[in-house]
Amino acid sequence: MSGTPSGDSALKRAVGKVVSWFQAGDELEGFTLSVPDAQTTTVDSVQGPGKRPPAIARCGGCASLIPQRTARTSLDCPDCHREYDERELGSLELVALMCPRCRVPMDHGIRHPMLFDTPEWATCPDCQYHWDLDHWFPAENSWI
Repeated sequence: MSGTPSGDSALKRAVGKVVSWFQAGDELEGFTLSVPDAQTTTVDSVQGPGKRPPAIARCGGCASLIPQRTARTSLDCPDCHREYDERELGSLELVALMCPRCRVPMDHGIRHPMLFDTPEWATCPDCQYHWDLDHWFPAENSWI
């Protein structure tokens, strides 16, 4: 009976073919779930107000664009030299949040407009990088 596969080895090969369809390849290294409660999947995800992506706002005085590299830095207008505290971002027109990975404008929004005047989430349409404000409001969110 050498040369004919046994029932066990044929079954193993068949199961192996089915399982191979569901095995992940190398194309999604670093794959993580962004917010388990929301059941969304992204390639990379961060949470918290201090980790918000870089922002571009419009100056309230001269309408110039003001870059804000991190969420905790003040906004300094390059043209009229007005300075805005980082907490004043909500009073300015937000032009865009920029993806820190691929530098494209991110889709963003506010879930709780009665509580926040700045975005609570942002997702990059190109690389799927995702940022979300922490909804459990830990002590680090003392500005609320």
